[in-house]
Amino acid sequence: MKKLISIGVALALLTMAVVPGAVAAVDYEAPDTYAKVPFAIVESMFLMATELVPALEAVMGELPLPLDTMLPVIGEWAGGPLSWTVDMLAWGLSLAADIWVPLDNAFDIGFPVIGNVLDIVACGLMECWVVTNCTGTFDPCEYPPYVPV
Repeated sequence: MKKLISIGVALALLTMAVVPGAVAAVDYEAPDTYAKVPFAIVESMFLMATELVPALEAVMGELPLPLDTMLPVIGEWAGGPLSWTVDMLAWGLSLAADIWVPLDNAFDIGFPVIGNVLDIVACGLMECWVVTNCTGTFDPCEYPPYVPV
């Protein structure tokens, strides 16, 4: 059992080292933020599978589904609109922080730092993959976002 766990840990560490490098080496557009990297990996897997369809059809004959046209659409959706959920989550956390601080002050709850924690998480989700990819005037990482009164 220990050997099986050791092999699993070794494979996990190898994956953590190889997958980001492999994704970065491909000519796909880099994700805007670190939080979108998993979506970019899923996108690249679907696009890679698209390139494998001709080899699969050569072995198995014509496939019942048009995978060569379906897989790129699914991959582009995973890397695009599905990855926007990270932006919405960060926006929601920042909004919750904006709401929490005045409520904490108004009702004297005693935990104003929760607003800072929510903003730190939102900031981490929006941290730029490459600094040049971040555009606009929004700076999610302006710290400290709130100074408790």
